[in-house]
Amino acid sequence: MEKIWRAHWPAGLDEAAIELPTEPLAITLKRQARRVPRKPALVFYGRELTFAEVDEASDRFAGWLDARGLQPGDRVAIFLENCPQFAIAYFGALKAGAVNVCLNPMHKATELLHEFEDSGARFLVTSDPGWAVVAPIRDRTGLEAVAVTAYRDFLPTTPALPVPPSFLEPPGPRAGAEDFSVIARRATPLVAPKPRALGDTALLQYTSGTTGVPKGAEITHGNIVANCELQRLYIRFTEDDVPLGVLPWFHITGMECQLNMMAYVGATLVALGRFELATCLDAIRRYRCTLTTLIATVNVAIVNWPRTSEYDLSSLRACFSGGAPVPAEIARRWEALTGYRLIEGYGLSETTAPTHINPPHRPKYGTVGVPLPLVDAKIVSLDDGRTELKPGESGEIVVRGPMIMKGYWRRPDATAEAIRDGWFYTGDIGRVDDEGYFVIEDRKKDMIKASGYSVFPAEVEAIMYGHPAIAEVGVVGVPDPYRGEDVLGFVVLKPEARGAVTEAQLVDWCRAEMSVYKAPRTIRFVDALPKTASGKILKRALREQGRARGELT
Repeated sequence: MEKIWRAHWPAGLDEAAIELPTEPLAITLKRQARRVPRKPALVFYGRELTFAEVDEASDRFAGWLDARGLQPGDRVAIFLENCPQFAIAYFGALKAGAVNVCLNPMHKATELLHEFEDSGARFLVTSDPGWAVVAPIRDRTGLEAVAVTAYRDFLPTTPALPVPPSFLEPPGPRAGAEDFSVIARRATPLVAPKPRALGDTALLQYTSGTTGVPKGAEITHGNIVANCELQRLYIRFTEDDVPLGVLPWFHITGMECQLNMMAYVGATLVALGRFELATCLDAIRRYRCTLTTLIATVNVAIVNWPRTSEYDLSSLRACFSGGAPVPAEIARRWEALTGYRLIEGYGLSETTAPTHINPPHRPKYGTVGVPLPLVDAKIVSLDDGRTELKPGESGEIVVRGPMIMKGYWRRPDATAEAIRDGWFYTGDIGRVDDEGYFVIEDRKKDMIKASGYSVFPAEVEAIMYGHPAIAEVGVVGVPDPYRGEDVLGFVVLKPEARGAVTEAQLVDWCRAEMSVYKAPRTIRFVDALPKTASGKILKRALREQGRARGELT
């Protein structure tokens, strides 16, 4: 397909003139520290850390890893909410030549065990609450050294914004772990970053993809800096911008579009540990933030809150949104409230975040925009996976470009299925219009998108089968006006459990065993699950039952 979308790129953007970076991001951070050493790199509830401070602390963490025998390519797990410690560990691990494995801080032991075992992580950085989850299972992992931090170690004496109460808790028991704050202040620094090629793996981003349990997408150093450069050019991201970093950094969007861009362009990132509506708006007002990336559920919360108009958001020049389609009505309400248009984009863990972004000067509601420069994208037939379809016809979205992962960690079968002839098959169903704008219509197969998070039913079902009362379970997504989709579980109880366990009790059990966004908010007992002749559960029939019965409205 001819790149008809080029006509809508920002003025002056010349694809032929683009030169992609030749140095890894860890080197770029050191260069920024030399160039603007006193400039704040992070502002964390009023605590400022300069580029020189982040660079030095990450050098010390890299030195700590090196002294404990880390070899280039070894995996370092980061199990933290957004905080300066995350940034220090993240960049320090890259300097030491490690591969970062950024884990969801909402994960429970069952979920962590899979990712520790699959990644082979040797080192871990976590918080006191995170250590409380990991410590009981440490003997079942390959972890050799653990550094634990208290979030309040990097908070100011008098915070400028309301701090999550859990961030103020004192340190807990840390037997078998080291104090991260001591490492960041006193460890012998690594003299220079270990050499890494652009094709070397920098991240293992765990994603459900379209089949099976979570897989690690191998993101290279080249993938990271290529996407940073394309974002810089496309949205005019400069060192004078002040981005708000409220999306979780363990997720590829928050990591690439906020944390990595801070280091890449030398901008000051205003960091929040988690989303709280009033705090988010006050941070924009107080620090005159110019850019941010949110997800649809956050956009909904902001436009629905009666007090949003009380906050001066005039400093924002652009707000980007991803993770799930933004309803057109929400986008229109956002524009009426803020005075500027919402800019939706599209990307996956496997694509190092965005491959598509609406042109800031010409966004089209109901679409995810157009492909970035150096990106090819097309719609192919669901029947053969090869025939390119015409504008307006629905099929699978496939992409190729410098930000596409090199494959799934230790999963050549899944890699071969996802990457064919250089094209990455996204698993998303969509179409392209006659101007080159792409529309996401559905998720291929059974993926659930809840509050911007990917949930694969097979993983939830596997955990639920651990409950002694469950004979069979089928998990599907059903529409929710706020979360996009909600997780609904249909359960067949074992005969001896009937009358002894309730639906509400199973909901509570699920919340204790898995991340809250994965746990079914509603469970319905059924006598049998609909199945095909070969015995496979008919997920479409379950979804139809859920919608017909208005399970989560």
